[in-house]
Amino acid sequence: MVITDKILLWQTIVVFLTFLTASAATYLAWMIGRRQNEINKQALDIQNFVETFVMPQRVIGQDEQGNQKFLYWNLLVKNASSYPIYLNRFVLNGVAHLIGNSVVPIGGDNWYAIPVSKDVQEKGELSLEIEFEDYLGTQYLSRHYGKLENANWQIRSEKRNKV
Repeated sequence: MVITDKILLWQTIVVFLTFLTASAATYLAWMIGRRQNEINKQALDIQNFVETFVMPQRVIGQDEQGNQKFLYWNLLVKNASSYPIYLNRFVLNGVAHLIGNSVVPIGGDNWYAIPVSKDVQEKGELSLEIEFEDYLGTQYLSRHYGKLENANWQIRSEKRNKV
């Protein structure tokens, strides 16, 4: 073999090894990118949660003498999600109420108030189903149950379900 043939052989070997290294690096970069996309999707799914929170509110008024007087109870529905939700309807003790697409923004003092009727207050037990949707239009149903104990409503909630 002539020296030029040896140089050409070594150049071919170096080019081939460079090609293999570049191909391996490209494949690994593709695998890392694919895994990173999976991680990002999981993180987005964790951040994009949807849930409602319900708590009782005592509504107080004043009589003619300025004394405070209990009027009725409200159930306050809070958006415990990462994005706004839209309430479509609720069913309180079997009585359905259509409310359209009432938006409940996230955070702060943004609540939707549901008045508790006198017959439900007298019964001392309630069941509340709330149909709502997230900003993507996915429909959900959350169920809440309450019992009047010691002059206050004890509310128990179930995890929401997709409809």
